[in-house]
Amino acid sequence: MTDVTVTNWQMRAGSPSEFAFGVSFLPNPHGDEDRATAEMAASWGSFTLWAGGENLCAHLEQGEVVEAAHWYLLPFLEWLTLCWDALLHEERLPLRNSGDSAAEALAVSRTPPPSLSETDEFAWLDRWTGWWARHSVRAAREGGLFPDIHLRRYRSSLEVSTGAERLVGVPESFAFLTPHRRYEIEVRQAAEALYSVLTAAVAELARRVPDSGRVAALVRAVRDLSVADRRPQRMAWLAGLGEDTARYRSLAAAVDEVLDGVDERARQDIVGSDRATALVVGGSAYARLLYGAQSPSTTREDAVALTSALVRNHVDDASPWLDRLPSAHDLGEVGELRAGEQGGVFGEEACELLVTDRDATWVDVHAVLGVLGVARAEIALSDPDVRAVSVFGPTQRPTVYTNVSTRWGRSPEVERFTLAHELAHLILDRDRGCEVAVASGPWAPRAVEQRANAFAAAFLMPTRLLRHHLATAPGPARELDTVAHVASQLRVSVSSLIDRLFNLGEFDHEEWGRLRHRWRSAPADGG
Repeated sequence: MTDVTVTNWQMRAGSPSEFAFGVSFLPNPHGDEDRATAEMAASWGSFTLWAGGENLCAHLEQGEVVEAAHWYLLPFLEWLTLCWDALLHEERLPLRNSGDSAAEALAVSRTPPPSLSETDEFAWLDRWTGWWARHSVRAAREGGLFPDIHLRRYRSSLEVSTGAERLVGVPESFAFLTPHRRYEIEVRQAAEALYSVLTAAVAELARRVPDSGRVAALVRAVRDLSVADRRPQRMAWLAGLGEDTARYRSLAAAVDEVLDGVDERARQDIVGSDRATALVVGGSAYARLLYGAQSPSTTREDAVALTSALVRNHVDDASPWLDRLPSAHDLGEVGELRAGEQGGVFGEEACELLVTDRDATWVDVHAVLGVLGVARAEIALSDPDVRAVSVFGPTQRPTVYTNVSTRWGRSPEVERFTLAHELAHLILDRDRGCEVAVASGPWAPRAVEQRANAFAAAFLMPTRLLRHHLATAPGPARELDTVAHVASQLRVSVSSLIDRLFNLGEFDHEEWGRLRHRWRSAPADGG
């Protein structure tokens, strides 16, 4: 339940240790000389946004810490209302998955690649700007000094991230105190806190300027957030389709055709139709997969294929398989490490736990998956960048579907690495409700994919086996012939082993580059 505190006039909802939003209306410092409209003048005040115990609006101003951002708040409240559905449901970034947070990704992708034509460059900037306008708090500043905060959906959470972009013309003495932050907030909790303050603040504005048509329109728009049936629009954002509700309806119709006649409980297990509130659609991990959130290339045929697979894979109770999978690791133990470093730690641990034959000279990932009861199947998806899809949940047996159309090919080395990568998802990436539905490709969350790649490398090439094979190899590790020999012993690709040895510090960046160059010049090794 959201903790709400009201005085005259300020309001804050939520818990600062997790997520909180506050608004205050203050005496207008410009007084009677303010040339703003009546409703704008009445909206002078401040706002604060808290995440993980940090006040993201706190800043230095002439050597003093100011706890809130001050300005005319009417445009900000309008922006929050207008962009509500996108803020709480749109996850996919506008151009590429180029950062671990929205703030980082937008900073990296802001400048178009030099190879684009002038027309394509404008299109790039239009897409970037449109996404920024829906998710950046600064899109509503209209001259105010607002923090560089971005809000977006991230799987079943709300991601709150901050950048460090300086506003043009702002003196060096003015600086926000929490750059480069990223938090994941339970989305319904965040929605409740935002809506509580938004509703009360708009009502207070209406009391102050009762004759304002602009404020009256805002009151109606805020009311519609919880009253109007907005599920189709919200699902379109959740599916990565933006405002293309028609395409969502088409995909949903295809999914419904497959689900027609399926037991109602199974239907709800798959599409999560009972998880919506008046303010936000919870959805299920499976629904985001089916409707295309994890790939912009998802077609109607893909939706049908994936839905059919989930129907066939549905069981009344998947706990027998859940009990066989290792418990999800406590990420808090390695929370300060980068995603790749986390994956390396977990991959080594999983290998020690699951590979019981201590005399084995290579890791038989097929055998490990068999012991764990993880099923394997093939599926044809239109996006060649998707290697595989993993699903698992209370009513879904853990299953790995390898994409027969992947551009990575189907060599034994590629298949083994893919299966180890998907094993990482099944162990580490259970969403709320113990669901997994990940399409491994460039649009899956970047940190999740980096961790899974590192897990696969450490699982298939654990340090104990590397030591053994390098000790008996015909030459030093820095030689390509040696790497190729050890790769054949471990049944992995040469490229994967080069990267693994580099990450373990076996050679420096220059030697890594030399080996990669020599390997690329040699005949293909299948991976």
